[in-house]
Amino acid sequence: MRKPRKATRRVVAVLLAVTALASGGATAFPATTAMAASATASAALDVDPFHYPWRGDNPRHTDGHGYYRASCVSFAAWAIRSDSLARSASPDFLGDARAWKAPRTTTTSPRVGDVAQWAAHHAGAGAQGHVAYVTAVHKNGTVQVHEYNWRGSFNNHQPNRLNVRTIPVSEPTRYLRF
Repeated sequence: MRKPRKATRRVVAVLLAVTALASGGATAFPATTAMAASATASAALDVDPFHYPWRGDNPRHTDGHGYYRASCVSFAAWAIRSDSLARSASPDFLGDARAWKAPRTTTTSPRVGDVAQWAAHHAGAGAQGHVAYVTAVHKNGTVQVHEYNWRGSFNNHQPNRLNVRTIPVSEPTRYLRF
């Protein structure tokens, strides 16, 4: 399949963001979603979440980078390794989401390519915390994130699935810049 042009991916990304807002701020994509939706990737970074190699995989196996497959940390680390940004730190072997800390730069002002991080038990995160990859930052004070393994009413509390959510910038505890 030929890779869509950047302009086409941007249009699709905007349409998905509008759809997510209309559906209460989140869109869940099961592992079987058609490849036509693969253009949901961040246009600026060429990260296509449908190329995540452990989609729908057994979460009891590790991904070779220190994480369980189809977990939030595995997906976020894969997205960082897959985007085209220069990085100063590796996202591999950092432990649970709550452990992703310094020496990475932390901020409350996200940019595309950052990792949104939730502390343990913060805003719906579990005991291990949560991380998600930032794919868009909007002027209205929201960010779009791609994530795995966030359970919510928008995805019928299904684990190990890709979700695209638009959330307030203030919802995560912090943002990490690698």
